[in-house]
Amino acid sequence: MKIFVHVKEKTILVQCGDGTQRIRWLGNVGIARYDSHNGLELGIPKGVALEDGTLMDMNQQINTRLADDQHVW
Repeated sequence: MKIFVHVKEKTILVQCGDGTQRIRWLGNVGIARYDSHNGLELGIPKGVALEDGTLMDMNQQINTRLADDQHVW
């Protein structure tokens, strides 16, 4: 399973395996890959949203909320 995470002006492809990680993990990976200081510059994610702006539950499993190749912000 792969998800496209948008952080500011970058789109980051995140391989999620079978997607059993939490949405929070996806946000953390996006920030760590965006920030050359492994997330120290941007800090922790405050939320992860769908294309329509709907914020997702950060504790939900990726594979229960997102489809392969989906984009999040």
